[in-house]
Amino acid sequence: MPRVRVPEEIIKLTKRAIDENQALPISQRAAYKDENGKRVPGTGMRTARRLVSGAVDREQLELMRAWFARHEESPGEKQARKDKTSKASRAWRLWGGSPGARWVRSVLREMEREDKKK
Repeated sequence: MPRVRVPEEIIKLTKRAIDENQALPISQRAAYKDENGKRVPGTGMRTARRLVSGAVDREQLELMRAWFARHEESPGEKQARKDKTSKASRAWRLWGGSPGARWVRSVLREMEREDKKK
């Protein structure tokens, strides 16, 4: 599956979010889940690592679009993201933040246009 280059702005934003998240005690980190009694990285941390790698595939973009659709307009989460130290804010930035949401929608729209031409 072809990979799409991640814009530098999103890579930088996501790297900062990873660093902030990792600096916290594990109990306060965003994008971690409980698994067999342990806190382990969840989908958000895997996504962040993929973004900072510099390229993602269409499957990852579609996962991101779905995540943004669930979290972008949620009034509770929108309010929580205003506090830049909140888990909601860190999680948002781990997924690429607002620039990531715009980029994902744009890339997938273009891919879907190309699919229709085939």
